[in-house]
Amino acid sequence: MKQKDVLGPFTLNYTHTEEYRIESGFHVDIPERDEDAFCFAMKDGVRVAIDDGAQRRTAKVLHGELFMVPAGCRCVVQSMAKHESRLLMIRFRRGMLVQQAGKSEPKAPYDELKLIVFRMPQVRNWVQDFVSDAGSDDHALYYQLQSHLYAMVSAMVSTIQNPKEPEEDLLEYVEQTRRYMQEQYHNPMDMEEIAALSGASASRFYQAFRSYTGLSPHKFMTKVRLDASLSVLAGSPPPIIEVAHSIGYADEYYFSRLFKKHMGMTPTEFAAAAQKKIVTLCRVFNGDLAALGITPTMSLRAAWTELLEQGLEEIASAQPDIILTGPISGEIYDALAAIAPTVILHWKRYSWKERFTEIGGLLGMSPVVERWLINYDMKVENARFHVRRRLGDEPLLLVSSRNHRYRVWGMKCLKMKDVFYDDLQIAPPAKVQDMTILETESLDEIAELECENVLFFVDEEESETYCRQLEKKWRTLNRSRERHLCLFIRYEEHLQYNASMHEALVEQTVRQLIELS
Repeated sequence: MKQKDVLGPFTLNYTHTEEYRIESGFHVDIPERDEDAFCFAMKDGVRVAIDDGAQRRTAKVLHGELFMVPAGCRCVVQSMAKHESRLLMIRFRRGMLVQQAGKSEPKAPYDELKLIVFRMPQVRNWVQDFVSDAGSDDHALYYQLQSHLYAMVSAMVSTIQNPKEPEEDLLEYVEQTRRYMQEQYHNPMDMEEIAALSGASASRFYQAFRSYTGLSPHKFMTKVRLDASLSVLAGSPPPIIEVAHSIGYADEYYFSRLFKKHMGMTPTEFAAAAQKKIVTLCRVFNGDLAALGITPTMSLRAAWTELLEQGLEEIASAQPDIILTGPISGEIYDALAAIAPTVILHWKRYSWKERFTEIGGLLGMSPVVERWLINYDMKVENARFHVRRRLGDEPLLLVSSRNHRYRVWGMKCLKMKDVFYDDLQIAPPAKVQDMTILETESLDEIAELECENVLFFVDEEESETYCRQLEKKWRTLNRSRERHLCLFIRYEEHLQYNASMHEALVEQTVRQLIELS
């Protein structure tokens, strides 16, 4: 059998699911079928052999790992546990896609049978979907299983095309786990099982997770859940029992105690404070509110004053309890103050942390802000470790790239100085010490700043190809740059000077430094 049969451009059609229970020391011999199957080790590890009649391949498959049994292959699975092992076989058929005219079928990288083992943390949540199939005629369930199936093929092909070293594999799993926790926080989480699925020892997984996120898995999960509860409580809050259940806590009393311990106020007190209708007239403040789980009732761009009467009418219609604005004239202030209490925040004069603290005080949420800043400082301390380990005292240049135009951020630009040169303690290049911003269309001009390491900020919509081309061009400007860092951080819309953006910059910087180590 050719490996291209596994990798080719196929449609997938789910057929059914089988479950095997294998007693300790025993094996199950599964004869060849005319269907393919993804197999998931549900409980403890197993030893697997697949045989197509011409070749035989074996592998050890750990608890939580997947492997594929191609059509026409016999499969033998032996329990490695001291008790019963369980294996789920997800059966499907393949059909050829119609090839586009002039395009040949993609060539596969292998011409021999392979037993490919890979991991997907989210599969644990899909098991019940497949088990509950049982010949069901539910069309919605069928399409859900189809989507799971394509995701598995994507993960398998990615594993084949980008084989990882053991350490890389663990870090990739940590990143998958981080995303899984953020997406599935409302579901029960068994941390010991998640650690076991890593393929490393539990202590090694916990160490890698803490290094990656700055928090242990348990503390990270608590933070994610409590952060999620803020937005629920800030909306039209349901009863506390429903809030607790919606974020993964079965006991509302435990949730309330945990919330009070971490936030310094009860869920009810926070909900009451968060019910204020807030209008922001400077969008930089939205990221501060987002860190508190709050979405403003209305948010206008700075240009709203160009149609002043219309803007005032819109603001009045929102019936705000408080208006947050940047610097405005006395006349406009009086007009706004006639609608609702108005606070002018001179956000360019002081740090985002001071402004964030001020906003928390205005809303009666000072303890929540204090807790957020403590967590931020923990992330920063973790990030400094990675900066020291990867960069040492070498300087790093900060450059935004958009539509082939560039902006170099200097030491006199507060929002970048704060996070990178102050918080993360990255050494600034000598030639940006007295610079605020340098705008240019020439990468050559940036290269003349004589800094070998660079961090490019690119719009999240930019393609990976664009980033690789930019990196190639940067490195060709000086041969020594082949040995230095070229990092990329993606952002939405604008690099705003607020709490949410700074947290995102720190997190992305850590991920970049770890992944390139």
